[in-house]
Formats: sequence, structure tokens, C-alpha cells
Amino acid sequence: MRIKVGKNRRYDVGHYFGKLKLPIEGTGEWKKTGKMKLGKSSHDVVKWTGKEKEIEYWECNECFEDVGHQTWLEETIEKLYGERCKDYEMGCACCQAWSVCDTIRDHINGEL
Repeated sequence: MRIKVGKNRRYDVGHYFGKLKLPIEGTGEWKKTGKMKLGKSSHDVVKWTGKEKEIEYWECNECFEDVGHQTWLEETIEKLYGERCKDYEMGCACCQAWSVCDTIRDHINGEL
């Protein structure tokens, strides 16, 4: 994506989210440093031991808007039907609503 900053120091073709550090493969490994509890489940906390490269993270306007729409849809389904069921049940309205959400997301992401 090409970003042009105008004379007014503004850009209009995307959204800037800051800089990210990405691990460089082959220079290290993920080392477990502890555990973290999220809700009822527990997850490993890891740290990269190797070299990293720093990149700027940008999204074009279209991708940014798509994510906003997907987030709105997921939040609306959760308000109306609740969180996803752990297992899919054919006659469950909640499962059907989340299935429709997944189909829409897959279509937007070009996976259908």
C-alpha cells in the first residue's frame, strides 16, 4: 500500500496503527515465561528469544471498514443470541446465527 502524506501532514488512503515487532524466523524460539488466565481457561505466556524486525502496520480504508462491519455484526449477534455454543447444535438459534455470521465473514474475506 502506498501512503502519501499531504502538505497538511494528513493521509486519506489508510489507517495507521503504529509499529510492530515481528520475529525473524531461524534466529530464535518462543520460550514459555509463565501462565495467564483468561476467563475459565489458562494460556501460556511466551517471549521470542531471537531477532525482530520493526514494521509499520497500516490498513487500507476498505479493509478497515470491513473489520468495523464484522465487529458490529459479531457484537450484535452476541447481544441478541449470546456467546457461541461450545458445540454446534442443528436446531439451536444461537448456533444458526453464528453460522450465518461465519458465512458472511468468509464471503467478505474471499474464502467462499
